[in-house]
Amino acid sequence: MNTKLDNVTTQYRKFNENQALTDGQLNEFIDYFEDQDRLSRTRLSGVGVVCGFKSESLDLDATLVITQGAGVTTDGDLITLRQKLDKTSDVAIDFDAKSYKYYRNYIDEVEYKHFRIGGNQVSLLEVITQDEYDKLTNVEGFKLLKEIGSAIYDKVVILYLESYSNEETPCQDADCDNTGAEQVSNLKVLLADSQSVSDLISGGDGKDSIYKAHNAYEELFDQLPKIKAKRVILDTSIVKASDLKARFQNAGSAVADLSKGFGAIASIFNVNVNFGGQNLNDKLTSLLNPAPGSSRLEDYQYRYDLLKDLIDTYNEIKELILHLNAECCPNINSFPKHLLLGRVGASLELGEYTPYRHVFYHSPVTTGDDENYERVVMLANRFVQKINGFQSYIGPIKITPSNMYVRLGDKAIPYYYNVDKLLLDKWNYEKTKTDRETYNLSYHTGNLASDDFIQNPLNYNIDNNDFYRIEGHLGLPYKTALQNINDLKAKYGLAFDVVALVLQKGEKPTEPTKDDVVSIDDLRKQLVSISSDISNQRTNSQSTLFNISKLDEKLRLLNKADFSKEGEGVTVVKQDPKKDDVISELLSEFLERKSGAEHVAGVEPGGTFLVIYDSETNNQVLADFSLPYLCCSKKDPVFLSLPKTQLCQKDAPMAMSIVPTDGEVKAFVNGTQISAITQSGGQSYFNPGMVGAVYLGQKITFTVNDDPVDVELIVYEEPVISVTAGNVTYGADTSDPDATVDFHVTPSNNPGFTYTFNFGDGSPLLTLTTLPNNGIVQHKYNLHTRKSHQRELQ
Repeated sequence: MNTKLDNVTTQYRKFNENQALTDGQLNEFIDYFEDQDRLSRTRLSGVGVVCGFKSESLDLDATLVITQGAGVTTDGDLITLRQKLDKTSDVAIDFDAKSYKYYRNYIDEVEYKHFRIGGNQVSLLEVITQDEYDKLTNVEGFKLLKEIGSAIYDKVVILYLESYSNEETPCQDADCDNTGAEQVSNLKVLLADSQSVSDLISGGDGKDSIYKAHNAYEELFDQLPKIKAKRVILDTSIVKASDLKARFQNAGSAVADLSKGFGAIASIFNVNVNFGGQNLNDKLTSLLNPAPGSSRLEDYQYRYDLLKDLIDTYNEIKELILHLNAECCPNINSFPKHLLLGRVGASLELGEYTPYRHVFYHSPVTTGDDENYERVVMLANRFVQKINGFQSYIGPIKITPSNMYVRLGDKAIPYYYNVDKLLLDKWNYEKTKTDRETYNLSYHTGNLASDDFIQNPLNYNIDNNDFYRIEGHLGLPYKTALQNINDLKAKYGLAFDVVALVLQKGEKPTEPTKDDVVSIDDLRKQLVSISSDISNQRTNSQSTLFNISKLDEKLRLLNKADFSKEGEGVTVVKQDPKKDDVISELLSEFLERKSGAEHVAGVEPGGTFLVIYDSETNNQVLADFSLPYLCCSKKDPVFLSLPKTQLCQKDAPMAMSIVPTDGEVKAFVNGTQISAITQSGGQSYFNPGMVGAVYLGQKITFTVNDDPVDVELIVYEEPVISVTAGNVTYGADTSDPDATVDFHVTPSNNPGFTYTFNFGDGSPLLTLTTLPNNGIVQHKYNLHTRKSHQRELQ
């Protein structure tokens, strides 16, 4: 077999004038450029079947029709169907298809190893057209294709470029220019049983590693289970904590299929699956359904989220598996002199896989499929790392900007993962590829970039984020959770609502009292006890948070309090009941009015975040859901209207229209509350004179009863403008002239200002939005008109 790229010529000689050329020099020259041509095809374009070569079933004439096409072997041969012409070395390729009518057994004289198993050739049939049959001088052994019958549809079509070199013959004539060994390339169309082809691929003397690998991807895709995460659907039958827990745990029924599917992926892509001695199925089962008491809090919601993350990663891998048709350096020995076209009559429908057919395996320069392999391996390793890095974490409530309708790697990393370097390297392919893996967003920022826009992303532009992850509230008393979330919402000016839902029927939230009695001594003793527990490490962080939360209501009474001594160590504290007013209602009643709640571990801007707890006695947050719209809870609607959207610092206080009329209005600049709201006679006013100098010219937003309203205001610094009369120029008529006066405006560079001039002579008002560069405005006074007017008055 005369393969070309087994030994590549890397140099050639440059010829000199009148040089006597040797055969070695000429062959070296030819070999160099032929090798470069072949390498350009295989390394820069690709190998395999480019197009065409569709085999059609036997027609009425009992012939096999193969359409014209193009393909490249791994040795760099460009193959198309040929039609021999009268001259031995010439062929025609300008036709649509060829019809093959006869066949005979084929013996490969050059012993092409891709047709051999253990040195023995498998059974092959050579097919020829009627025209080729008619030109034969010896037709012994040929038979009509129709004699094969229906068995032909189990045969695979093979295009084989029979390549060899004839021995050189001595020169018999005076002209010896045509001497040399003839390089023969005969294109043969062969048929082989599909089982024989399968045996050649799996155990033949020639290893077709390219087809074998890519065929394994196709077979893997076909065998992978179809997996989707089940939804957790809220309905009125959920009346206690165990009902809610069962809904989350019942949604985790995909463990067996997920274990089977990912196990197959890990095997094909050689991914190390190490779960501390457990197999994948057992590890997932123990994670999703932990033994009672093994977790510090009821975190079944986050274990369900883990399952959803794993399913998303699995499906992303599955989608990429069929997009791996790339080969950086195709193995020269995969199919150096042949192409497989699939079984006779294969349909080649769009999107349908055809066994025993070489597709086109692209060079990376022409496709992004080479990156897809890297993505698959990274995603598979991320799958493993997420399982190993899952943690039942307890920490303060945080809100992290993220995205809703994107791949998992483009979302913020959830707080139930250990966000270490192993996970960061595998979370987002594009960021890891550009050495920006620490620029992912997450609840945990310890291993992220130190840039403030990563450490505190809500202080920066979040136009590209359409989701807020809300985390850390699970296991906290619902009032504490809501107050913390509302504080963060107000601090960062985030637009969503928060509602608490209780499961137990018959247990209504207690109404806040207007007066409470607080014992300072009692508070001191409880705080000392908590401090001692922490110092001596006798408690974990969750217990500490829970104990502190018990003091929360009393501690908050000390804020803006009026004190009156009523005995030693006892103080009466009076507080506005609105400070304690946490809206809550029964889940069943809420679901009768509202639908569409989904658990998404956060909320979209303009949505409603729902926290669910069991009862007033067992008031820890169990789970959260979200509505994609602001919810009309039992809370009164709020409204704010301003007569102006721009004020000067020295303007008078501006009355505000508020619903409800006794609503509490707050003003904010970039999430920081400013003291500019005053009250007088039951009316709320905005006083621009109370706005600090650092906030002038900045956008001011408002809340009513801690709910954001769609109103904005800007207060500008009071301008100090002076106008002085300057040069006066008279007209040519000195007896009764006109006068042009220059008015100097200082300062003259106030962008955004509008200037209105009244010149006092009865002329129309002059309004300018910009002044001349020198700040001089000219006006002509008609003195003749003025004198005439004075005489008329006399």
